[in-house]
Amino acid sequence: MDIHSFSGDRSPGIVAPFRYDVADDRWEWSDHLYELHGYTPREIPATTSALMHHKHPDDRDRAAGVFAAVIRDGGTYSCYHRIVDRNRKVLSVVSVGKALLEPHGRAVEIQGYYIDLTQVRRDETQADVEQALIKKAMTAPVIEQAKGMIMLVEGCTADEAFERLRVCSQLANRKVADIAQTLVASADQSAVNGDMVSETLERLVRASRAGGDASTRQRTSV
Repeated sequence: MDIHSFSGDRSPGIVAPFRYDVADDRWEWSDHLYELHGYTPREIPATTSALMHHKHPDDRDRAAGVFAAVIRDGGTYSCYHRIVDRNRKVLSVVSVGKALLEPHGRAVEIQGYYIDLTQVRRDETQADVEQALIKKAMTAPVIEQAKGMIMLVEGCTADEAFERLRVCSQLANRKVADIAQTLVASADQSAVNGDMVSETLERLVRASRAGGDASTRQRTSV
């Protein structure tokens, strides 16, 4: 994954790749990951301490624990949390990644993405914020996690990953959020790879077709 060739504007929903060398404790941040934290590219050293410094204090220990677990156990991870950029602006993000293993099974590198969900939160009025947080916690983050999984295993863009979910949603006659939830849940039960993603999405479509004539049902959306 060439994190510096990843294209896209700094905008709501930004996808910011990274790479982490476990043995050397060495990070490669994409330009977008610097910008997500309020810096110009390579303005500061890309280090573990810098990344942890910008975690929201209430989320820091949990985020550190999730990352330590993937280093220890391998596999994939996703972690919804908040960061505080250099201007003290609080951003809502989800981080997704996977461990690359040496032959003996030890994690040698972590590759992944940060996905900015801040605008999802910001669009709600103060009066609706409590209900909105509940609703979005059930939909937007899990969709972004599923997109991140597809991007990791298929090497596609965020738009292409969402299109994959959308097409499956139409074929299976289920909401995109439902498709995403099933895909994320499947990752907890097996290794995330291209076969797992394809088999999960195909199974959802087959299940819908087995239940009746999909063409007579009303299609649903996010």
